[in-house]
Amino acid sequence: MKKRILFVDDEPMILQGLQRMLRPLRGDWDMAFLDSGEKALAAMAEHAFDVVVTDMRMPVMNGAQLLKEIQHRYPMTIRLILSGHADADLVSQCLGVARQYISKPCDPEQLKALVGEACQVGESRISNKVKILLGSIDNLPSTPKIFFELEKALSDPETSAQHLGNIIQQDMGMTAKILKIVNSAFFGLRRTISNPLEAVAYLGIDTIKALVLVNSIFERAQPLGTRTLKLEDLWRHSLVTANGAKAIALAQGCSRAEADEVFVGGVLEDVGILVLASNFPETYDQVAEKVSAEKAPLTTSEEEAFTVNHAAVGAYLLGLWGLPSPIVRIVDRHHSPQLIRGPGFPMALAVYAADILVGEHGGNALFRTGCFDMESLVRLGLADRPEAWRNAVLTQLSEPGAHLPLEQPENRD
Repeated sequence: MKKRILFVDDEPMILQGLQRMLRPLRGDWDMAFLDSGEKALAAMAEHAFDVVVTDMRMPVMNGAQLLKEIQHRYPMTIRLILSGHADADLVSQCLGVARQYISKPCDPEQLKALVGEACQVGESRISNKVKILLGSIDNLPSTPKIFFELEKALSDPETSAQHLGNIIQQDMGMTAKILKIVNSAFFGLRRTISNPLEAVAYLGIDTIKALVLVNSIFERAQPLGTRTLKLEDLWRHSLVTANGAKAIALAQGCSRAEADEVFVGGVLEDVGILVLASNFPETYDQVAEKVSAEKAPLTTSEEEAFTVNHAAVGAYLLGLWGLPSPIVRIVDRHHSPQLIRGPGFPMALAVYAADILVGEHGGNALFRTGCFDMESLVRLGLADRPEAWRNAVLTQLSEPGAHLPLEQPENRD
């Protein structure tokens, strides 16, 4: 089925240029080109669109106002900004409503690729109910302890970018949001950043302060509402898994940059659990109880309850947010070794292995993911590596300070 794409810009020449540029894609996309936000909303009331690409500065209703209306009325529609303006006010208006920002002048191939990727995200087998939920999410709740530490660091005039990055990379909500922002075109970046430390260094302390203290890009979490899972459980597991996955990657000879990317994937691996548990707490309690009572796989129990598992939910959301594709793949496949491919050592496998090995050491029953899929390891030529990975994880956990995430963090609610 063709995807329906709506382009909105008040400059006729721009619209005509887009029509000419995208004419070869008429076999794949049904496209409409309109010159105002009002006309766009009227068209959407008559026909559903999968993606809306709008200019920012338009009379009467600007792009941010248009996308805010679309977010409220049609949350399943993917929202993109295509604009030649990227001042601080634009950033403030767009952070909450635009999934991605594309700068003008835009290379035709780049625009085709970005819109095409947005359409591919929509191909996921996620139900419409969950898509509507994910389409309305802009912030993920951050662990209160980490949120408090970041506020304290930002109030210190002697704080450093590295210190701020070290705090942010411990929290999945903060990590996802800062990577979403830095990899948008708001800041004119010419390459992909997949590490929160590098993101903070690139943006600078003043920008981070403005984003956090003025624009409130991070949201202090409230309790999840589940009886069987606490936010602190999820935080501790993701951080320990991230450290373990990094140790495995280094043991396999990966570069430091690759190991850092694996760490980020580990921090974000269970973003889907955060989304499902915080929005459907009663149903997620039923999932957790089944996992505990019947020793059923978590992903299987989630699919029975939601028709989708947390790995797919997390990957879908991070894909919507435009995070680097290697990170999205790690999140998507960290419970699916049969989908992991070489050549070389696949980064997703490090997180998959760490998740299993960390689960051997207790914690919430949700995170005890069983044993290795040896058929997949044989296919990848790594059937002899689990014991070495286990030793790498144990060594990492025994290092000074490495055990801290396993401790109950101080309650600052």
